[in-house]
Amino acid sequence: MLIIKGTAELMRDKQEFTKGTRHEFNMFSREMPFEQQLTQIEEYLVTRGWDNIEVLNNGVVNNIKEITHKVLQQAFQKAEKEGFAVTVNNQPLA
Repeated sequence: MLIIKGTAELMRDKQEFTKGTRHEFNMFSREMPFEQQLTQIEEYLVTRGWDNIEVLNNGVVNNIKEITHKVLQQAFQKAEKEGFAVTVNNQPLA
């Protein structure tokens, strides 16, 4: 499973998020390699109001046991079933 970590800026107010704030995100994708996922990543985030996307790193997670955070485990499981999943940290970056 491909995992991608980055940040993005919210371009409109959305629920508990404030326009103009920058947040970390994690994406899981069954599809590889990373370079082929860039368009899908951008489309997914932009349609949800995020832009100025910066990918910080990416890698491969072979087993859910490598993940210790419960929300990330849930995203991993969703991506296993649906092919793709994203989490966004509620706390904006300082």
